[in-house]
Amino acid sequence: MNMKHLIYLPILLPVLLLNACGSSPIQFYMLSAESGTPTIASPLPAGTVLGLGPIHLPAYLDRPQLVTALSEHQYQLDDHNRWAERLDENIARALGLSLAKQLGIEQVVRYPWAPRQTIDYQISFDILELHQTATGQSRLSVQWQLKKAEQTVIGKRFECSEAAGKGAEASVAAQSRCLTRFSAELAEAVRQAAH
Repeated sequence: MNMKHLIYLPILLPVLLLNACGSSPIQFYMLSAESGTPTIASPLPAGTVLGLGPIHLPAYLDRPQLVTALSEHQYQLDDHNRWAERLDENIARALGLSLAKQLGIEQVVRYPWAPRQTIDYQISFDILELHQTATGQSRLSVQWQLKKAEQTVIGKRFECSEAAGKGAEASVAAQSRCLTRFSAELAEAVRQAAH
């Protein structure tokens, strides 16, 4: 280190420390899906196994930061607000817990499952959108498919837009409400395929 650098060090050090102290800590978030009440009128047969996945995320969501659309073509990654775990794993776990309760079943297995695992119903899906818009709406768009005994029963597109309010907490809460609605649609599709 030469003399020139030593002269600037006492000036730069307080500035760097001030920036470090002033920067806000990273906040971490998880999605949830409310389970509602388990079905009583038409429960699935005992031992029914539901396979969940594969789940595909677009590249813009396959990252730890929460995403906000600033315009139709511009997106912002929020380095101070991040997912607490991989987004696809969070979605799979939240939906798995919700679907098990709604359908009154004990076995919801996530993809990839063991080759010997028998699957009665399989739900796979592509997440197309999951972000907050510039107008304050949380968007969830999913293309999904239900199979029964490896035969496709239904393929649909799910769309949800929820008013989010301000801040990451409100945005994730609105996205969770969309995930709850998505879970209800999936549960109903499985019930119909079973009867």
